[in-house]
Amino acid sequence: MEKANLNSLFCSCCIVFMTVFSLSAIAQAPHRVQPYSFNRSGVFYGHQPVAGIDMQTFVDLGYGYAKDRYNVYYEGRILPFVDPLTFRLNVPGSTFPEIYPSYPDESYAPFHPEGYVKTSNAVLFNGRKISDNPQNFQDLGWGYAKDSFEVYYMGRKIEGAMTSSFKVLKNGYAEDTFETYYMGKVVK
Repeated sequence: MEKANLNSLFCSCCIVFMTVFSLSAIAQAPHRVQPYSFNRSGVFYGHQPVAGIDMQTFVDLGYGYAKDRYNVYYEGRILPFVDPLTFRLNVPGSTFPEIYPSYPDESYAPFHPEGYVKTSNAVLFNGRKISDNPQNFQDLGWGYAKDSFEVYYMGRKIEGAMTSSFKVLKNGYAEDTFETYYMGKVVK
């Protein structure tokens, strides 16, 4: 009799322990970032349509954030009172200022890759417009790019660089007819 009570008490304790453990595991499940995707009928977050998107200026910023010229979105919902012109995703540990981070989940496939992106009427660097001349824009590698009028390093203009003779060497170095550059700055 006493052995049956002890066995029953042990089984009850095991059931309570497993229930508490499974509830705490469910409560601490990691938040999964869904990718934005698009087709002819619109932009979607996960599988849900996102209303009011301007598809010409839409940019997926990563970590569930996106923006167009009218709104900033988080997980497919408009963030009220957020200005899309000044909004920047600021994540601790970025290597360079204003560079959007790597995606937290390797299976996440964003709408745009990081870095330079050409659209039909503009060139963007990580979601920030840098040029109105996409027809003549070239990504040169190592963070450098140029169009007909300007040379860029990581999305910022390099003042005084000559586009006609500018070429990238390697390991962050580049040169034009008059100067040598390292990571976008003139080497003295």
